[in-house]
Amino acid sequence: MKQAYWDFDLIRLSAESAAVHLNNEFILIDNFNETSEQSDTDFEFVNHPVKLSFTVALLCLAGQMRAQVNLQDFELRTNDVLVVQNGTIGEYRGMSDDARIAVIAFTPEYFQTALQIEATMSLQRRLYASPLWHLPFEAMEELMVIYRLMKAKIAETDNPFRKGALLGYTQVLIYNCYKYLLAADSGNEKTEVKSGRQQELYTQFMDEVRKSYIKERSISYYADVLCVTPKYLSQVVRRVSGRFAGDWITDFVILEAKALLKSRKYTVQQIADMLNFANQSFFGKYFREKVGCSPKAYQENG
Repeated sequence: MKQAYWDFDLIRLSAESAAVHLNNEFILIDNFNETSEQSDTDFEFVNHPVKLSFTVALLCLAGQMRAQVNLQDFELRTNDVLVVQNGTIGEYRGMSDDARIAVIAFTPEYFQTALQIEATMSLQRRLYASPLWHLPFEAMEELMVIYRLMKAKIAETDNPFRKGALLGYTQVLIYNCYKYLLAADSGNEKTEVKSGRQQELYTQFMDEVRKSYIKERSISYYADVLCVTPKYLSQVVRRVSGRFAGDWITDFVILEAKALLKSRKYTVQQIADMLNFANQSFFGKYFREKVGCSPKAYQENG
């Protein structure tokens, strides 16, 4: 059977005609010298959902660009940034004729280089809740300075320290984003700074869920993998993310189910089997409880 969406990796992205990259693990693409029609022609995945195996930041300098992230529609306008994390289901929907877009794509290794883990984790939680940000003009200007430095560094093919430099530039981007995150949340009550161990456990939990949610939906399974008790894991995840561990697992399962149903390539029974439910009835009950309608109704109206 044909997949509902493609697994999209950095090797495929680096094959795009406008891409420059370092070892297929850090890629830059922009259309500053192209029309949107040329760019759309190059991207074979236009209007087709893909599951990303990398993190990507889309920077809009002019015009508009349309995309869908985890089945939610977004429109980027001038000085907007859309950050889509590893494991996300996304879909590029096209751009306006005057759109000017820059793309920074990299492996998870580059995203986790910040020296302060609370900064990285706060940023990741914010991105999950709202991946689209609008930046002040001066912030986008600074971001583009870093983008051009990255592009120049990739071009230094005789430089054995290019990766280290790119890791450093990425770290600057993360801290800059965190600065704007703090500014945006300045009116909110300050949250308690969590211990490094708790942040680490939360990160490990999320990584394990991304890898195993199709087959494993119990908190006990992830607690066993991480060598902690289910109660302790639940408490830590709640404390760090503000959400229950079971809610995170459910989100991944339901998103996968919605993508498969939306594709209209599978029956409800096939999807129940693919998501490791005992039978269609259990899947239907689970889906209805979380979504509010039956899988069949969602498929017909989605």
